[in-house]
Amino acid sequence: MGEIRIRHYDHLRDARSFAALNYRTFRDSIPPDEPVDEEEFKRHHQWLLKHFAPHDARRNTVLVAEIDGKYAGHCWLGQQTDFFTQRVDPWIFDLSVLPQFRRRGVATALHAAVVELLQAGGQSLIGLQVMAHNPAAAKMYEKLGYRPRAISLKKKL
Repeated sequence: MGEIRIRHYDHLRDARSFAALNYRTFRDSIPPDEPVDEEEFKRHHQWLLKHFAPHDARRNTVLVAEIDGKYAGHCWLGQQTDFFTQRVDPWIFDLSVLPQFRRRGVATALHAAVVELLQAGGQSLIGLQVMAHNPAAAKMYEKLGYRPRAISLKKKL
Protein backbone atom coordinates (compact mmCIF):
# COMPACT_ATOMS: atom_id res chain seq x y z
CA MET A 1 0.00 0.00 0.00
CA GLY A 2 1.23 3.44 -0.88
CA GLU A 3 1.47 6.41 1.42
CA ILE A 4 -1.59 8.61 1.95
CA ARG A 5 -1.05 12.14 0.67
CA ILE A 6 -3.46 14.90 1.70
CA ARG A 7 -3.71 18.03 -0.43
CA HIS A 8 -6.13 20.84 -1.20
CA TYR A 9 -8.78 20.31 -3.87
CA ASP A 10 -7.91 21.47 -7.39
CA HIS A 11 -11.14 22.02 -9.34
CA LEU A 12 -9.69 21.29 -12.79
CA ARG A 13 -7.96 18.14 -11.58
CA ASP A 14 -10.52 16.84 -9.06
CA ALA A 15 -14.01 17.95 -10.14
CA ARG A 16 -15.03 14.68 -11.81
CA SER A 17 -13.69 12.42 -9.06
CA PHE A 18 -15.17 14.62 -6.35
CA ALA A 19 -18.61 14.78 -8.00
CA ALA A 20 -18.74 11.02 -8.65
CA LEU A 21 -17.78 10.04 -5.10
CA ASN A 22 -19.97 12.75 -3.56
CA TYR A 23 -22.92 11.56 -5.65
CA ARG A 24 -22.40 7.97 -4.51
CA THR A 25 -22.12 9.02 -0.86
CA PHE A 26 -25.15 11.29 -0.95
CA ARG A 27 -27.19 8.65 -2.82
CA ASP A 28 -26.18 6.04 -0.23
CA SER A 29 -27.32 8.47 2.48
CA ILE A 30 -30.93 7.92 1.52
CA PRO A 31 -32.28 5.07 3.65
CA PRO A 32 -33.08 1.92 1.66
CA ASP A 33 -36.75 2.06 2.66
CA GLU A 34 -37.21 5.57 1.20
CA PRO A 35 -37.68 5.26 -2.57
CA VAL A 36 -36.27 8.02 -4.71
CA ASP A 37 -36.62 8.91 -8.38
CA GLU A 38 -33.10 8.50 -9.78
CA GLU A 39 -33.40 11.24 -12.40
CA GLU A 40 -34.76 13.68 -9.84
CA PHE A 41 -31.94 12.77 -7.47
CA LYS A 42 -29.34 13.41 -10.21
CA ARG A 43 -30.84 16.85 -10.84
CA HIS A 44 -30.91 17.57 -7.13
CA HIS A 45 -27.28 16.52 -6.73
CA GLN A 46 -26.26 18.91 -9.52
CA TRP A 47 -28.19 21.67 -7.73
CA LEU A 48 -26.42 20.83 -4.44
CA LEU A 49 -22.99 21.08 -6.08
CA LYS A 50 -23.90 24.38 -7.68
CA HIS A 51 -25.62 25.86 -4.62
CA PHE A 52 -23.07 24.76 -2.00
CA ALA A 53 -20.10 25.16 -4.40
CA PRO A 54 -17.41 22.90 -2.94
CA HIS A 55 -14.95 24.50 -5.37
CA ASP A 56 -15.53 27.98 -3.88
CA ALA A 57 -12.61 28.38 -1.48
CA ARG A 58 -14.24 31.45 0.09
CA ARG A 59 -17.04 29.25 1.48
CA ASN A 60 -15.57 25.75 1.63
CA THR A 61 -12.41 23.77 2.05
CA VAL A 62 -12.03 20.44 0.34
CA LEU A 63 -9.09 18.23 1.13
CA VAL A 64 -8.26 15.31 -1.15
CA ALA A 65 -6.51 12.09 -0.21
CA GLU A 66 -4.36 10.31 -2.76
CA ILE A 67 -2.64 6.96 -2.66
CA ASP A 68 -0.01 6.33 -5.34
CA GLY A 69 -1.29 9.40 -7.20
CA LYS A 70 -4.86 8.08 -7.32
CA TYR A 71 -7.88 9.91 -5.91
CA ALA A 72 -8.78 7.93 -2.79
CA GLY A 73 -11.26 10.23 -1.05
CA HIS A 74 -12.07 13.71 0.13
CA CYS A 75 -13.34 15.79 3.02
CA TRP A 76 -15.67 18.67 2.17
CA LEU A 77 -15.70 21.20 4.97
CA GLY A 78 -18.15 24.07 5.06
CA GLN A 79 -20.17 25.87 7.70
CA GLN A 80 -23.51 25.25 9.33
CA THR A 81 -25.57 27.61 11.47
CA ASP A 82 -26.74 26.05 14.72
CA PHE A 83 -30.54 26.11 14.83
CA PHE A 84 -30.68 26.97 18.54
CA THR A 85 -27.69 29.23 19.13
CA GLN A 86 -27.28 30.74 15.63
CA ARG A 87 -23.53 30.09 16.02
CA VAL A 88 -21.80 29.28 12.73
CA ASP A 89 -19.62 26.21 13.13
CA PRO A 90 -17.32 24.32 10.78
CA TRP A 91 -19.24 21.36 9.40
CA ILE A 92 -18.14 18.29 7.49
CA PHE A 93 -20.59 17.96 4.60
CA ASP A 94 -18.91 14.90 3.16
CA LEU A 95 -16.01 12.72 4.24
CA SER A 96 -15.88 9.88 1.72
CA VAL A 97 -13.39 7.24 0.68
CA LEU A 98 -13.61 5.11 -2.44
CA PRO A 99 -14.35 1.46 -1.61
CA GLN A 100 -10.99 0.15 -2.85
CA PHE A 101 -9.17 2.49 -0.42
CA ARG A 102 -11.28 1.89 2.68
CA ARG A 103 -9.89 0.46 5.93
CA ARG A 104 -6.44 1.91 5.16
CA GLY A 105 -6.63 5.00 7.37
CA VAL A 106 -7.67 7.41 4.61
CA ALA A 107 -10.73 8.78 6.43
CA THR A 108 -8.75 9.18 9.66
CA ALA A 109 -5.95 10.99 7.80
CA LEU A 110 -8.42 13.33 6.09
CA HIS A 111 -10.12 14.05 9.39
CA ALA A 112 -6.81 14.73 11.14
CA ALA A 113 -5.84 17.18 8.40
CA VAL A 114 -9.17 19.02 8.75
CA VAL A 115 -8.83 19.21 12.53
CA GLU A 116 -5.28 20.55 12.21
CA LEU A 117 -6.45 23.16 9.69
CA LEU A 118 -9.33 24.27 11.94
CA GLN A 119 -7.23 24.42 15.10
CA ALA A 120 -4.61 26.50 13.28
CA GLY A 121 -7.44 28.91 12.42
CA GLY A 122 -8.56 29.16 16.05
CA GLN A 123 -11.62 26.93 15.77
CA SER A 124 -12.57 24.73 18.72
CA LEU A 125 -15.63 22.84 17.46
CA ILE A 126 -16.60 20.81 14.40
CA GLY A 127 -19.82 19.04 13.50
CA LEU A 128 -21.16 16.50 11.06
CA GLN A 129 -24.12 14.23 10.43
CA VAL A 130 -24.11 10.45 10.13
CA MET A 131 -27.02 8.49 8.72
CA ALA A 132 -28.58 5.91 11.04
CA HIS A 133 -28.10 3.16 8.47
CA ASN A 134 -24.32 3.73 8.43
CA PRO A 135 -23.16 2.34 11.79
CA ALA A 136 -19.57 1.85 10.57
CA ALA A 137 -19.20 5.59 9.99
CA ALA A 138 -20.86 6.38 13.33
CA LYS A 139 -18.41 4.07 15.10
CA MET A 140 -15.43 5.71 13.38
CA TYR A 141 -16.62 9.19 14.37
CA GLU A 142 -17.19 8.07 17.96
CA LYS A 143 -13.57 6.83 18.02
CA LEU A 144 -12.54 10.28 16.77
CA GLY A 145 -14.31 11.91 19.74
CA TYR A 146 -17.70 12.87 18.32
CA ARG A 147 -20.73 12.56 20.57
CA PRO A 148 -24.40 12.61 19.56
CA ARG A 149 -26.09 15.98 19.91
CA ALA A 150 -29.45 15.32 18.31
CA ILE A 151 -31.38 12.41 16.92
CA SER A 152 -33.48 12.91 13.81
CA LEU A 153 -36.53 10.66 13.56
CA LYS A 154 -39.06 9.86 10.82
CA LYS A 155 -42.28 7.91 10.85
CA LYS A 156 -44.11 6.39 7.92
CA LEU A 157 -47.75 7.44 7.69
